[in-house]
Amino acid sequence: MKTSLAALLCTATFIAGTVPFASAADTVIATPTRDMGQTVYVDGPRVYPTGYNIADNNYFKLRDIGTLVGFGVEWNNETQTVEISTERTAPSVAGIKDEAVSGASAKVTDQKITIDGKQASMTAYQISGNNYVKLRDIGKQIDFGVSYDAATESVRIDTDAPYTESTTPAGGSAITKWNKTMSEFNQAMIDCNWRPEKYLETAKKYAPVITGKAAGTVEDVIAALDAMKGAPVDAVSFEDDRTVNHFWADELRKALGQEVTSGGDSTDGNADNSSSSTTVTDEMLREWELEMIDAINEERRKVGVPELEIDQNLMSWAQYWAMHLTTEFRHSDIDEERAFAAENGMSADDVYSHENITGAGRMTQLGVEMGFDPMKAAMNNFMNSDGHRYAILDEDYTRVGIGFAVSENGTIYCAQEFGL
Repeated sequence: MKTSLAALLCTATFIAGTVPFASAADTVIATPTRDMGQTVYVDGPRVYPTGYNIADNNYFKLRDIGTLVGFGVEWNNETQTVEISTERTAPSVAGIKDEAVSGASAKVTDQKITIDGKQASMTAYQISGNNYVKLRDIGKQIDFGVSYDAATESVRIDTDAPYTESTTPAGGSAITKWNKTMSEFNQAMIDCNWRPEKYLETAKKYAPVITGKAAGTVEDVIAALDAMKGAPVDAVSFEDDRTVNHFWADELRKALGQEVTSGGDSTDGNADNSSSSTTVTDEMLREWELEMIDAINEERRKVGVPELEIDQNLMSWAQYWAMHLTTEFRHSDIDEERAFAAENGMSADDVYSHENITGAGRMTQLGVEMGFDPMKAAMNNFMNSDGHRYAILDEDYTRVGIGFAVSENGTIYCAQEFGL
């Protein structure tokens, strides 16, 4: 269900040439939307367009929105006009990066904008030579869905939905099927990195919107998840054909100290986790590493980003850090990377990654279950995490190293390392 944008919404921007200012324009403060706690999602995944909050409204680059939604934005230097085409193209995240800076100033501009050749009327601001307009203005003109989720402070764009001014009743209602809010809940649970206490915190945070109860409990969330329809299959567990809602319902049961059978129902007995399995070998770990590099480059090809080259120094560091993850799950720091480089006759630049990326693919008891692919599990976990996905698709990186390791209790960990 779509909600109307509160005053905090939205805008889009265009990159244009020299723009005349309205004579009475005053300079106002423009605050990066990320500093206002606002997030943006397009058809489910989170995206990172450049955006600013001006007088309690959010403004984003028109070219960013055109790329994300799939419509044309061109600058006609001869007529000094921003020309928008409503002819739809394939949405993309190529080149999208939040480049908003703190302390920016904005001025109202009377830039000429046309849509399919006709003059359009939209309030616009200029910031650092670029022009910004409201997202709802663009959504209405191009006809795509724009909504605001007050519970999660997120702006949501639906490229296939028509624009609507519909609102949600103040009281809300329980979510009965998988939707974009549930996709965000799924991402928040993934980001908990298998920590039960974080699962419970996240469930309590989302309980009001999921259950429709202001004082919704974790048990209420579990009941809602059990009853939910339309959730994707195998997007989180990677171990069976359970839907995501049932997977998280079981994880929350475990976090509450309840036993869970393989079928998903709580029980007073012990779960039977026996299965056919094979012992993890070093050869398997090295094979998964190469497979993941192929998977990373496949994702980069999809968005038009250059492929990464295998870097043996980063491979050595990633394998070392994956082993570290088996006893302490956390990101490394630059001092640890420099120490590793010095001990192995490398320069700091050989192993230093601009953004250290670590994560885990989970697996059961001392072996790989038949039919379970740890590389795909870890890769899907990374791609379902906003920060990790952003790094995987970052066009600035040119090198990559991957490490897999297995702990004594059979949990498999993976470290991804990227270099410029």
